[in-house]
Amino acid sequence: MPRFELNLSIVLRSYRNFLTTRTMKKIIFICLITFSPLIFAQALDSVDAYNNEIAEINDIGKLGELANEALKAENHLKYEIVLNKLIELRPFDPNLKFALVKAYALQDKKTEAYNLLIEMQKAGLSYPIGDKKGFDLIKGTKVYDYIEDNMAINARPFGEGKTAFEVSHNYSGMLFENLAYDEKADRFLLGSVRSGDIYQYSEKTGFKSFINKGDPATGPWGVIDLVADNKDDLLWVASATLPHYTGTTQANFGKAMISKYKLSTGELINNYQMPANNQPVLFNNLHLTSGQDLYFINAFSNDLFRIKNGSETVEPLASLKGLQSIKAITSNSKETILYLSDFELGLFVVNLETMQLAPLVRTAKGFFAGINDLFYDNGDLVAIQSGVQPARLMRYVMKEDLFMVNMFPIEASQPTFKSLGNGILVGDHVYYAANSQWANVDALGRLLPETSWENLVVMKSPTKYKMEEHMERMKRMEEIKRKRGYK
Repeated sequence: MPRFELNLSIVLRSYRNFLTTRTMKKIIFICLITFSPLIFAQALDSVDAYNNEIAEINDIGKLGELANEALKAENHLKYEIVLNKLIELRPFDPNLKFALVKAYALQDKKTEAYNLLIEMQKAGLSYPIGDKKGFDLIKGTKVYDYIEDNMAINARPFGEGKTAFEVSHNYSGMLFENLAYDEKADRFLLGSVRSGDIYQYSEKTGFKSFINKGDPATGPWGVIDLVADNKDDLLWVASATLPHYTGTTQANFGKAMISKYKLSTGELINNYQMPANNQPVLFNNLHLTSGQDLYFINAFSNDLFRIKNGSETVEPLASLKGLQSIKAITSNSKETILYLSDFELGLFVVNLETMQLAPLVRTAKGFFAGINDLFYDNGDLVAIQSGVQPARLMRYVMKEDLFMVNMFPIEASQPTFKSLGNGILVGDHVYYAANSQWANVDALGRLLPETSWENLVVMKSPTKYKMEEHMERMKRMEEIKRKRGYK
C-alpha cells in the first residue's frame, strides 16, 4: 500500500505540474496574441523613426560612417536603409548598388538582390559574388548561376585597342597624367606633375624632353593638365604646387597658374594667375573649343573660368555649386554647351548663354559615375570610365546635343587596364593612359609599399568600334517596341 500511495503521489504531483505547465503555456500564448501586435508595431515605429532620421541626412561622409556602423553591428536592415539613402544621393555609382546587393543578401532578400545584380549585369558591369563574404544566402539557385555566368562574360576583354607607345618605368614616377597632341609635328606631349617638365613622344624621335621645369618660386610648377591649340601654334598648361611636386614649399604651397607657350618651340609667352586671397587654387580640366576659347576649373571651389581667343584676361563665368568632383570638360561643335563629368554625380551640361547647370541624364537608370575624361565626337560623347568594373571606354549616342539615346562600350577589361588615366581625341581614335601611375602613390606623392613603377602604357582605341552593329540593334529594338505598342 505505501508503495501504491507513493506512486499515486507522484502521479498526482506530475498531473498538477502538467496542469501548471499547460496553464502557463496558455497564459504565454494569450500574452503573445495580446501583445505581439504591440511589439510588432513598436518595431515598425523604430524602423520608421530610423528611416526618418536617415532621410534628413545628406552628408555622404556621415552616411558612410553610419553604414559601416550598421554593418559592424550586424544590423542589416539599418545597413540597407542607409545605403538606399546614399544611392538617392549618388544614383549612378555601381559600387553603392553592389553594397546594397550585399545588404539584401544578408537578409536573404533574394528577389531584391537578383533584380539589382541583373540591372548591373545588363549595363555591362561585372561584379561577381562567388568568392565574396556575405552573399551566401543568395547563392545556389539557377538565377544566381545565370547572373554569375553573365558577369563573367562582361569581364572578358572587349574592343580592338592597341598600345600606341610606352614610357619607360624610369620616368613613370614623374607622374604624367595628361596628354596633348601636336598635329603639325605629329607628336604627343606629356607634362610631369612631379617635376614640371614637359616631354614629347613621336615615332621619329622617341621620348625626350621638350620644355624644362620652371622656377619653384615663381612658376610654372607641377603640370596638372595641358592642351594644344594647333591652329594658333599655342600650348596651354595648368600647373600647381601639389604635395607631389618636388618644388613645393611652405611659401608657394596652394598656388596655381595657367601658362601659354609657343607650341612649336616651347617658348613661354605668358602666365595667368588669380589675385592672392589666401585660398589654395588648383586649375585643371583644360578644354579648348573649336573656336579656341579656353575653359578650365578651380578644383577647390568648382568655379568655371575662360580665356577667350585672342584675350589676355581670365574671365570668371560661374560657380558650379552642388558638384563634387569635376574631372573633365568638353563642348559641342556649336559652342553653346559645355559637358561636365562629375566623378561621383555623373554627367552635366552648362548652357553657355545662361550659365545654367543641369544634369545631362535625368533618370536614375544607368551608371554614369566614375568618368574621368570626356570628349565630343561628331555629335556624340566618348568617355573614359575608370571608376567601374570593368574599367571601360563608352560611346554615348546623342540627339541634338542634349538627349542621350543610346550607349555602348568601345573598349573594356583589357589586360593592360589597371588604372585608366586621361587622354586625348585624335581623329577617330582616343589615346589614353591604361595604367596611370597615380594609383601607386599616397596623398604626398610617395610610392606605396610593395609597389613599383611600371612602364606607362598609352593605348589607342577607335571611337566607333562596332557602332553600326549597335545602331542596327537599337533600330530593331525600337521596331519591336513600336509593333508591340510600347511607343
